[in-house]
Amino acid sequence: DIYAAWRRRALTIGTLMLGFGFGFVVLSSVLGAQLRRRMRAESELQLLARTDDLTGLHNRRTLGEILDSEWRRARRTRTVFSLLFVDIDRFKAYNDAYGHLAGDNALAAVARCIGETIRRPADSAARYGGEEFIVVLPDTAAAGASLIAEKIRSAISELGIEHANSEYGRITASIGAASWQPEENSDVTAMIKAADEALYIAKTMGRNRVASS
Repeated sequence: DIYAAWRRRALTIGTLMLGFGFGFVVLSSVLGAQLRRRMRAESELQLLARTDDLTGLHNRRTLGEILDSEWRRARRTRTVFSLLFVDIDRFKAYNDAYGHLAGDNALAAVARCIGETIRRPADSAARYGGEEFIVVLPDTAAAGASLIAEKIRSAISELGIEHANSEYGRITASIGAASWQPEENSDVTAMIKAADEALYIAKTMGRNRVASS
């Protein structure tokens, strides 16, 4: 009789413990899945906050962080630092003629060209605003920057996107390049200005070309 009561009690307690254990495992799995989903969502939100939603390149806020970091590193290590300022030629006329949806598609295609042309992990590209892009090239001298700029210009031209209001009959881009040498005394704002001035020179020389400051 003593053992019978004990067996019933042990069976009851064991069943309850088994149920609690199973419930704990299920609850842990559910909470773990929810935590993983939350982490993925936060990661995606962080990525969206750092990228331009149309082109997939870095946005202007992230560009500022990259420029600040790479500029300080270049000053500290005394290494050459280059920037490219890329601007799609006669883009307003393209939007007016083909519509904003076609303009968005053209921007995305140009962004892909830029992203596929810069191969080194340290190189980065960002949409600066409208049809303008900036490419950051650490440890790159003026000659190397001009070579990469020419590859980008050529790749954009070879897309063959029709542009009836362009003198070239297709989407093209002008690019200004600027480089900082370790012996120079300037800041990253001056670099952007120099690249912009080089871009203006490329525009005045007939567009669809590269110019260096």
